[in-house]
Amino acid sequence: MKKFAILAAIVAVSAVAAPASAAHLVRVSLADKSAAQIDAEIRAAAQTVCADREAAASAACVDSAIYGATRQLNGIIKARAGKAAPRREALTVARVSLKDKSAAQIQADIRLAAQTVCKATRPANHTDYRACVGGAVRSAKAQLQAMAVSAKTEA
Repeated sequence: MKKFAILAAIVAVSAVAAPASAAHLVRVSLADKSAAQIDAEIRAAAQTVCADREAAASAACVDSAIYGATRQLNGIIKARAGKAAPRREALTVARVSLKDKSAAQIQADIRLAAQTVCKATRPANHTDYRACVGGAVRSAKAQLQAMAVSAKTEA
């Protein structure tokens, strides 16, 4: 994972109006950290920013700060997703082209895509894997059917 840092703007926003000088800016580095470590650092930063408030106001402040930082983190992850190769464990969606394919080819591609996605989730056992594949195939077929119905109604 490339080293990079984000600026997690954790601005104290709470039910109690705070003066502008009470807003803090805390940097949370993402370099070589797991998602759990990043979440823990975001929570710690939010608690630091909101420490000088009353208990009820502090809880609302922490929740708001975590929400804002998480939104920024998700935006950065989404923006960087196109630039970096996707990580195997992050695979949750696979697209299947329908162009110039028979129904049998489409079904085979759907099954292969479902298997790929389910392998990436690292199921606990073979039964979980089979259930994942079955559910993914059913979902893809439902999407395909919905597309067909939508195309007929638009025509």
